[in-house]
Amino acid sequence: MDLNVRDRVSSGGPYEDAVGYSRVLCAGPFVYVAGTTASSDGSPIPPTCKEQTVQTIEIIKSKLAQVGVKLDEVVRVRMFVVNIKRDWQDISSVMKTYFAETRPVMTMVEVAQLIDEQMLIEIEMDAVRTQG
Repeated sequence: MDLNVRDRVSSGGPYEDAVGYSRVLCAGPFVYVAGTTASSDGSPIPPTCKEQTVQTIEIIKSKLAQVGVKLDEVVRVRMFVVNIKRDWQDISSVMKTYFAETRPVMTMVEVAQLIDEQMLIEIEMDAVRTQG
């Protein structure tokens, strides 16, 4: 296992080049997904946190697939939420549809705001590749 061999994936979003980071970085079997929002691939931002959560996970899922990783290989999820009291149940219902079987560890924290005031949630994930 050579941790110096790194695969990188971009989502084409507006902040990656400006800041200098990758959406997904693989180091050996370890896979890291940068903070991702519903607009990370340039898509319009949906109005509700539930819709943003689904769209964000789908963006992450598509980027993980580019390096041969599936959501069932995710071991950690971190969620940064603008209004946790209002949105935690909607977020949780979405997470359960994607992760009920694999049950990765998860953390949900409230933040004052995200980079765009329309953004209600940002999600990071870590995974371990089982193949490749």
